[in-house]
Amino acid sequence: MRTRKSRLAFTLIELLVVIAIIAILIALLVPAVQKVREAANRTYCSNNLKQIAIATHLYHDANRKFPYAVRDRQPGEATATWVTGHILILPYLEQDAVARRWDPKLPRNSTVDSNGDGFTNAMLQQMLIPTYVCPTMSPPTAALPENRAYTSYLFCAGTQDVVLLHYYNAYGVPEPAFNGTIVPTLDPSYAANAASPNRGTVTRMASIVDGTSNTFLVGETDFAPQGVPSTAMGGVWAYGYIGYAWGTTYHPFNKHDHTTTVYGAFRSQHPGGANFALVDGTVRFVTQSISPATYQAFGTRAGDEVASLD
Repeated sequence: MRTRKSRLAFTLIELLVVIAIIAILIALLVPAVQKVREAANRTYCSNNLKQIAIATHLYHDANRKFPYAVRDRQPGEATATWVTGHILILPYLEQDAVARRWDPKLPRNSTVDSNGDGFTNAMLQQMLIPTYVCPTMSPPTAALPENRAYTSYLFCAGTQDVVLLHYYNAYGVPEPAFNGTIVPTLDPSYAANAASPNRGTVTRMASIVDGTSNTFLVGETDFAPQGVPSTAMGGVWAYGYIGYAWGTTYHPFNKHDHTTTVYGAFRSQHPGGANFALVDGTVRFVTQSISPATYQAFGTRAGDEVASLD
């Protein structure tokens, strides 16, 4: 008498069907998971910008002016200290421990422990500040010079090329040159700069004639994603040289594949655009379809333009 044997294993065809079903489910789920992750990252980035905007407002309240994008060499100083706006607002970002140890009278790469606390500017500039980093941004593919810590955010200094602004009168930048919210000072060791009436430009809330809801305060930048050929420079929070801590709306928005060296451009690795904090403290996601005229208008503080992000 024959007895039926129960099957204890899948046939090859059944196994292949199961594998195919799993592959289909993964193909459906992965994009959904990526979308959820990016939505969370974009919200995190938006919160970073909100904190930076609030810190900048607190600095303004305490000092009756906005921080400089960077403070170049001043009379009597032996070298350019390039103290950035990012450094100046650290106490208002719950980073007072870093701010107290930073010596503004010394260059950012100084190895002198002037406070006797075991820290030097050269050490501090290597510290990643969480609020200064967007989680979507890929870190630089190679270590930066002096192991400088990067940032995802640049203060907006207007509409001119940052390279020209850095040397100002030496290049003959048309006026108004420093037309953004957060402006750099000028190195008076350059003769043309020393004579410039704009060398010590100060901006205050009252300077934002276009309206605080119509003017960029700070926006995103990044290093070119891996695999994208580009000479675009990213951000460094403690390095005030040309366009590392401040940018302008001069270059095309959200462009990565530059063929010439580009400093101080706003862009991000969020799909379709980048986050910006406006002077009123609100954070807006600006789509890369924004018209060049509107983009330029939001870069100025007193250009008398009529523009909207809506």
